[in-house]
Amino acid sequence: MKIRLLVLCLVLVATQALAVAPGKDLYLVSVGHAQGACVGTPAVCAQWRTGMWIYNPSTTETAHVTLYFLERNKENSAPVQQAVTIAPLETKEYLDAVLTPLGVDGKYGGIRATSDIDVVVTGRIYDENVPSTKGGTGTTGQFFGGLSASIAIGNGQSSDLIGLAQDAASSSGVWRSNFGFQETAGQTCTAQVQRLDGNGNVLATKSYDLKGREQKQFAITDIGGGFGLNNRLKITVTAGSGKILVFGSRIDNKTGDPSTVEMTLAPTTTAHTTGLFDGIVFTSDGLLIDGGVETAIAAAGLTGFSGVSGLPCGSDSYIVDFSATAATPISLGGDGSFSVQATIPYTDGSSTVFTTEWTLAGTLGADGAIHGTLKSVTSGGAGSWLACNGTVERTWRAGWTQNQ
Repeated sequence: MKIRLLVLCLVLVATQALAVAPGKDLYLVSVGHAQGACVGTPAVCAQWRTGMWIYNPSTTETAHVTLYFLERNKENSAPVQQAVTIAPLETKEYLDAVLTPLGVDGKYGGIRATSDIDVVVTGRIYDENVPSTKGGTGTTGQFFGGLSASIAIGNGQSSDLIGLAQDAASSSGVWRSNFGFQETAGQTCTAQVQRLDGNGNVLATKSYDLKGREQKQFAITDIGGGFGLNNRLKITVTAGSGKILVFGSRIDNKTGDPSTVEMTLAPTTTAHTTGLFDGIVFTSDGLLIDGGVETAIAAAGLTGFSGVSGLPCGSDSYIVDFSATAATPISLGGDGSFSVQATIPYTDGSSTVFTTEWTLAGTLGADGAIHGTLKSVTSGGAGSWLACNGTVERTWRAGWTQNQ
């Protein structure tokens, strides 16, 4: 009998790592080119600017990128935009990106970068007019990685900003904190913000309405809840079809030094619906592993399967191959279900000793895993092969391992 061995693979669930990731639709959630607050006598006024870097990691393709300025506190259905090209392995640096290349002055907001291939975008919003103890002026600012629109939260979803603080009035306290939103879907939504202490007690709650592509920013005192350290903001989208990225800043009031507070992400998995799905076949009692199976699923449906399974023949058991290729793809049902049959004659090297009709049935779930049954109906066995005749039903399961 032909015996085929399969390698049984563990399916690893990937979670998103904290890193600046390439993408085709990315956002810098806090940018500006404008004069800020003036303090002291004589007055020293903050001059806010935005540095931006766009890197093309491709070794062969030029990236065609469009930048959009998304003005704070307004709908941005027709934003200022500018096209730029980034050669393979090139990094473009813009030290004052809102003014050049976007041509915007006296405004704050966000920058959206769309590209025909994956690029990396990072930015720094900074005050370029900070008196230095070494003489003259320097800069102070904070870094923002380009966030993918794919991680924006929608209706019923939440994110947290941790490590915020507001310990006294802004003129005298050591710490103050801001938070903000960037809408990414071009739709309206409502975001509820809860301010909590370190023990998870809700100090105050307030809701904010956002328009399409709108950017907003507030001090955490806008929510209420008084002064306090070790604050957490829980942001939940409660209405609308819009989606938002959220961000925070914790600022040292004495020096003006800001630190970026990033949104938290819920653990995510990517459920594959096409590719190769490898798994195991159990004995009929479901207690032991009795074989392996691999299914090939394309956009049009199941294209074939490979497998080996134990086939009981009285007190003996044989490992047999039950692989088959579909003449045409077998479409999956609306619930991801499928069923396919293959009739396979088995020989002792010279003649057929019995024939088995295999029925492989399964359902591809939303989590990318397949659960099903493998049924064998064996007939035609005679003599020493008579004990092989009969019906056996087993369970099997598999998970995605690779693209075809």
